[in-house]
Amino acid sequence: MLIRIGTRRSPLALAQTNYVIHLIKQKYHDAEFSLHSITTIADKDRVSEFHQFGIVGVFSTEHEQQLTSHEVDIVVHSLKDLPTNLAEGLVLAAVPERKDARDILCGTTLADLKQGATVGTGSLRRKAQILSLRPDVNVVPIRGNIGPRLARIQGEDGLDAVILAHAGLQRLNMGTDKAEVMAPELFPYAVGQGALGIEARADDTHILAMLKDIECPKARAEVDCERAMLHALGAGCSLPVGVNAEWKDGNLVLHGQVTSLNGEECVTAVETAAPTEASDLGIRTAEVIRQRGGVKILEHSYKSFCGHYKFIN
Repeated sequence: MLIRIGTRRSPLALAQTNYVIHLIKQKYHDAEFSLHSITTIADKDRVSEFHQFGIVGVFSTEHEQQLTSHEVDIVVHSLKDLPTNLAEGLVLAAVPERKDARDILCGTTLADLKQGATVGTGSLRRKAQILSLRPDVNVVPIRGNIGPRLARIQGEDGLDAVILAHAGLQRLNMGTDKAEVMAPELFPYAVGQGALGIEARADDTHILAMLKDIECPKARAEVDCERAMLHALGAGCSLPVGVNAEWKDGNLVLHGQVTSLNGEECVTAVETAAPTEASDLGIRTAEVIRQRGGVKILEHSYKSFCGHYKFIN
């Protein structure tokens, strides 16, 4: 059977796609694959910050069009980039085993980060969270592949550090001379970070059955609760919403956090449920955040950076 896979051209996207191919071939030895690369909106515009695009799905819209038009059979996403609302007729078919979901501060450690240091990140969440810990630092927007981002440390731009997803470094077998993996209790990560999401058509029963065989139930429960929380808050993946999903006595514990863009305000919630109730857990955590004033922080974020959006209460 030939499986057509949609993918971006970046080294990380290709590494992730090849990993999924490996997982499928372990179960289905006769499967064959063809890669169909596409340039997304965010690939075409390498200057604008993510929140400036004015849409959600800057890394997924074109891929979903490929799926709905039957040009490809599956798409492999970094799950943190996949919106919680999928295009009609498409489903999140599988979530393989998750890599380390934490963020990593590259170029220094938090303790050694000098006063007034310049830190690069393309994420409003990371900007808000590092400012909440170190209000003295100067945060500058950066984008691009992992290698060029790392190269900007002590380069012409004079960055003292950059903040990245640890999973990306792991998948590319890359490292840096000095770094600190950020404790999720201190620096909660993005919804779905470290996980891959394989998207397919809802009516493609044969493909769905194959993909179910490579799914990790624990990873699926974690991302289901995280994505349900994000969806219930009406927030996109660009806003300062962090999570930490952990396991305790067979139950799933979800820590949710909303941080103001200047790092001065923070609203948190912690809820627990059985993994079979993952989506309800996310909705319940979002409600606690809402009751504690987290929605007001998100509204301000929208007005500051995405004023043309309509906030969902």
